[in-house]
Amino acid sequence: MRERGSLGQFDVLADDTLIASRGGSMLKKALGGGWPDPEEVLAKIEAIQRAN
Repeated sequence: MRERGSLGQFDVLADDTLIASRGGSMLKKALGGGWPDPEEVLAKIEAIQRAN
């Protein structure tokens, strides 16, 4: 599901739980950084799926 937010917002929600967000300083974001590690995001999603 997509929800509109502020410019540059990036959150991953699974089962109403925030599992990843884009972080870091404004400079880091401006230079293209701050993204969560995809493997960690997938591991968290899989853990939630196993729990349900």
